[in-house]
Amino acid sequence: MNRLTAMIIFLFAGIFGAGLLQAEPALEALHAYTATLKTKFPGVPTITLSEFAALGAPPILLDVREENEFAVSHLAEAVRAASDPVAQLGKLGAKSDTPVVVYCSVGYRSCVLAEKLQAAGFRNVRNLEGSIFAWANEGRPLVNARGETAGVHPFNLLWGRYLEKSLWRWKPEP
Repeated sequence: MNRLTAMIIFLFAGIFGAGLLQAEPALEALHAYTATLKTKFPGVPTITLSEFAALGAPPILLDVREENEFAVSHLAEAVRAASDPVAQLGKLGAKSDTPVVVYCSVGYRSCVLAEKLQAAGFRNVRNLEGSIFAWANEGRPLVNARGETAGVHPFNLLWGRYLEKSLWRWKPEP
């Protein structure tokens, strides 16, 4: 089997195996994936969307996604995580017990960052359960540099299955 054939087989296996072509609603699929994250990252506490939305004083909110994803939309008050998030938190005045909430598209990248922050001594780091995809799927508010927006960068076709297709935006809206 040549390399091109192997890549095509891998692509189709990924699409079908990942459920991209299945009819399962995005929010239900995301809840199932979130459960696997809790198993993979048992030391990372989570905060539900409702708990986060009800917070009186917002914690430091770090968006772990890439710059192009953040440009499309993010949660209000979010700061895009820098290449050195520990130093970034120091510049933001965070202490070891300062509440920090991290999120990404679905929760994997933010769990990885949460573990790094915990290893650096931050004791009050939580992952936003379901991350921005769950937030958007529930119709919660999003912003970008231009103000309020409704779309979210789907990351790619496979991960996008956790986001309602009507919310997909590859670029910021004009």
